[in-house]
Amino acid sequence: MHRLTFALIILLFLMTGNIRLDQFNRMFYNTPFRPDNASTKSKILINFHDSIPDDTLTIYFSNEKLPLAFSRAIHTPVCMDTLCRVVDIILYWEITGKYLGFSLPDGTELTKKKHTPFTDSDYKRLNQILSDSLSQLGFYTPAEIHPVKQEVVKTDGITGATIPDLQQWIVPEAAYSSYTLWHITYGQIRDTVVAYTKNHLLSNELIFNILQSHDPYNQTKALQWISQTNGNKEQFIENAFQILKNGNYLSAGQALKFLKSCTTDQKRLQKEVIQLLDDEDFRIKNLVIAYFNESVMLAPDVARELINRLKSENYYIVNVVLNILNKRYFPDYNDQQNLCLLLDSKNVNIANRGYYFLLLLPNQSPYLLKQLNRYRRKNL
Repeated sequence: MHRLTFALIILLFLMTGNIRLDQFNRMFYNTPFRPDNASTKSKILINFHDSIPDDTLTIYFSNEKLPLAFSRAIHTPVCMDTLCRVVDIILYWEITGKYLGFSLPDGTELTKKKHTPFTDSDYKRLNQILSDSLSQLGFYTPAEIHPVKQEVVKTDGITGATIPDLQQWIVPEAAYSSYTLWHITYGQIRDTVVAYTKNHLLSNELIFNILQSHDPYNQTKALQWISQTNGNKEQFIENAFQILKNGNYLSAGQALKFLKSCTTDQKRLQKEVIQLLDDEDFRIKNLVIAYFNESVMLAPDVARELINRLKSENYYIVNVVLNILNKRYFPDYNDQQNLCLLLDSKNVNIANRGYYFLLLLPNQSPYLLKQLNRYRRKNL
């Protein structure tokens, strides 16, 4: 009986030890990537000219020998005035420079006020903070993070008090650690990752993989790289058309810019761009307007598809379509008859807008002249 009890105690001790080891093995990644699953790793020495001791970048490769990610071990003091704490963390980036995640060396923890270890929610919060490339942390200086003369009770254990406007951008009671790690993530190391990939790792296979990743940031970066090289762009046209329709403002804009630079069928491109008028994002609608404002003429099929959209009672859409048609397409008699339907709109603004558009058309048909006279007698 005593032996059984002793064995149970030893087993419980070992299980408790394993749980604690798992707790200290902190890993947070935003993709299925895991460093241990990489087929091979390679280290390169980069002179970063910063205060971080380890100047090496680690590159992780897939079984197909394609680069997957970069990492750098960060060992740096986080200091304000004379108070410091050391941060040990490994940061990871995708090959496009996008933040991928972080891990901690075995047995280490990040700490905050009074050396209190981060909780699970603190680590998740830190990962969210580092995932936000547009964080407000980018607009502040270290002195603004902790005003020295401001005195309040609740501090992050370094100096001063965190300004209230930044509460949603930081780990509670670890403002300066959040600030420091965010600036490391989006500083020189990221720029180096992007430059190294572009100059040493790009291949057609890699670019195809990125374009098919469904990640707007990565797709945008790949299209930029293609545009900056002298290689064959035509092989990526179908990928660019697919990205154009995915509904993301940044990647759609880059895809449109790329397609305009290629020997693309302009009629097809115009027809694809028209579909973006249906997008709910007004920034994408503005891409459409800017594109057609640069166009000299519209293909007849494209113009007639636009005319069909004039059945809308939405003044914004009607005004956009008429502005696109203006001087880029000269409606024939059948088109003019369809356009006259604008004069019967229940929306007075649409009817007036249609009247003045039709009034300035060249080669007016007898039917159009009759409808314009009718509208004038009734409304003007």
